[in-house]
Amino acid sequence: MVRKQGLLQRLEDALNAEEKSIPIYMKHLDSAIFWAGLDQDAADAAKKTFIFLAGESTRHKGIVEKLIKTITEDKRDAF
Repeated sequence: MVRKQGLLQRLEDALNAEEKSIPIYMKHLDSAIFWAGLDQDAADAAKKTFIFLAGESTRHKGIVEKLIKTITEDKRDAF
């Protein structure tokens, strides 16, 4: 079991990490692909993958935010 406040803190930490990491990766994607020396097909595949991951990250953010709200409103102190 985990106490409510500890669980909420872990979820907030995870949310913050995800919110910060994906934009950084996307910002530097073109540079990383260039310096990796990937051919055009591999570069396109990498971009496609990172764009997919960014979309999934946005979806995941909504799920975690909803979970935080649900736990915050729950009267229990342990989960």
